[in-house]
Amino acid sequence: MPLARAGCAVSLAAAVMLVAPGLLDAQLIGAGARYQTYVFDEPAIAGAESVSLQATPVGVNLDLHERFSLSIGTAFAKGIVTGPNGVESTLSGITDTEVGFTVRPGPSWLLVSGNATIPTGAATLTTAESYVAAYVAAQLLPFAIGTWGTGGSAGGSVSVARQLGAWGVGFSAGYRLAQAYEPIPDLSFQYRPGNAMQFRIALDRNVSSSGTLSVLAGFQAFAEDEGAGTNLFQSGSRLQGVVSYAFALGRRNSGLVYAGLNHRSAGFALPADLPFGGIVDSPSQQLFMGGTNLRLAIGRASAVLPRAELMVYRTADGKSQGWVGTFGPEVELRVAGNSSSSQFIIAPSGLARVGNVIVEEGAESSFLGWEAGLTFRLVPGR
Repeated sequence: MPLARAGCAVSLAAAVMLVAPGLLDAQLIGAGARYQTYVFDEPAIAGAESVSLQATPVGVNLDLHERFSLSIGTAFAKGIVTGPNGVESTLSGITDTEVGFTVRPGPSWLLVSGNATIPTGAATLTTAESYVAAYVAAQLLPFAIGTWGTGGSAGGSVSVARQLGAWGVGFSAGYRLAQAYEPIPDLSFQYRPGNAMQFRIALDRNVSSSGTLSVLAGFQAFAEDEGAGTNLFQSGSRLQGVVSYAFALGRRNSGLVYAGLNHRSAGFALPADLPFGGIVDSPSQQLFMGGTNLRLAIGRASAVLPRAELMVYRTADGKSQGWVGTFGPEVELRVAGNSSSSQFIIAPSGLARVGNVIVEEGAESSFLGWEAGLTFRLVPGR
């Protein structure tokens, strides 16, 4: 199985935020619970019989001023991997805490944002815990979290958005500083991931009376990872792109279809004599994604949100690659309030997944998975 995500898939929400900063006005307090599990058809090949995760995320996104908003989020998570021999390995605890803010310092077309990862989670893991963390971080297994903890990080970005004729155009540039941590117990070895810079450009325009076309492209580059005063690894740069089309379905319903690509170039281990084993060259990787989301109103206060998505993951060496399909609904139930007052929303969800992983040529395993969730959201009135 892949031991690290090839890079976060480009968020469609990020494109909306980049092109239309005014949409950040929404206030939200939320909490919930999610259970996700995957079962492999060939445990000896996949290296595990099953993988499951229980996550309880909490978060708040508040507009503290007309020019300033703040978000804070974290989660408690428990991961369990059952090996081919039936032995269970467990990793549990709170994850790192994510803090972010946005500032509109002047004109409406300018947005400044900052974010920090506070290392409240576990970054130092035992061998058994690392086994669990590797599967939860695997590219082909969508999980509610990607990691329990790192050494922390901080970064910021500047975004501008303008209307040029029929097109809305946005551009964002950012930089992120990573902090060092000790990943191995009882070994005084500090590891620091490379700092990252990122550029994004987004375009959107109305293509009919009820449809909007959006395009998002991004580039990320990384400094060298360091450990014990030595440059250990040079991560490959990332190219990302997503095209989406949002449309109305009658007066109260809407839909979205999208397709995207995330390409990571090859990464390289730098020194000939590494301070510890486990760091090797990484082949180039491609993640293809596509899907659709719908929002169908039920009465005046509720909606069902069915979704379907396909992700195909490919590597240059043909190892640790495969595909996964996801389908299922979320239901939004407004149990209190209305559009002019505070609203309390309960959102149960259920997803099914099917996929296949190719560990290497001639060795592959299919898998089945499912997810159940329940989210509570409080949206203050205006």
